[in-house]
Amino acid sequence: MLGSLAADTPHDTMAVPAPAVTVSAGGCSASPLPLDATCSAVARRLFRAAAAGVRLPDELIYDGATMASELAANSMHAQTGIQLDVRGCPVAGAPEIWLYVRRVGGEQELVCKVFDALPRWKDDALPDPAVDVPVDAVSGRGLHVIDGLSQGRWGHHLTRARLGGWKVSGKAVWFAVPVPASSALERFRRPQPGSVQAAGILERMLSERGIGQIVRADAPASGMSVLSIRRGLTVWCRSRVVSWTGRAGHREWRAFSDLVDAAEQIVCAHEELASADAVAQAR
Repeated sequence: MLGSLAADTPHDTMAVPAPAVTVSAGGCSASPLPLDATCSAVARRLFRAAAAGVRLPDELIYDGATMASELAANSMHAQTGIQLDVRGCPVAGAPEIWLYVRRVGGEQELVCKVFDALPRWKDDALPDPAVDVPVDAVSGRGLHVIDGLSQGRWGHHLTRARLGGWKVSGKAVWFAVPVPASSALERFRRPQPGSVQAAGILERMLSERGIGQIVRADAPASGMSVLSIRRGLTVWCRSRVVSWTGRAGHREWRAFSDLVDAAEQIVCAHEELASADAVAQAR
């Protein structure tokens, strides 16, 4: 199940354990969010289900569900880019909620991300939780709530959709909740795949996100595989570590046990480079 992706159904008939099973098995639970006022309730339910899979304490589940609700509500302000069929049903670009566990600094955390198909922020204003929001403001208050409840463990980045007929570009806003040591997933302590197998898993994950024309070179005798994603983005798999250089020149890496997060960060790097190219061509 390493690196698996589950497209969960957010309707009332959904089997509640579905995200729990996916997340606890090491995959990413990906679900569409409704395009109406029920999106926050759906996000809360899905977060609680995933949190049950890693046995989070009740207080963390409550805070996480509140933050998931705020992220979902924010997606209602960013519905540009949604593509509908003749019946008015979304086929690409609809809001999505993603849930998975990753390892940071030797600890595990449950990550919740909400995707929308609007790469830029409303009015091109990046969110700044340090700036006070008026009490009667109609938007902007949710990120203040998230910043406080997550103790600053949140952010945003460019990415691509996981669901839909095709994987449109957009952004994800995320927060993370620490997983207590007593609830830590065993998968981070299991034997990990070799370099060639890890590169194959990553290549599949990236292809599923609409990133094609990947050039892969395997050197089993040297215990190394290389993925050339695009100009300026090369990924190395060796010594049980995935590594690459981001657009800012910083070296990034993830262990083979964190291939789900590695793929997400590589997609982010890909989209940042594509955005920079688009800006340069427009000049």
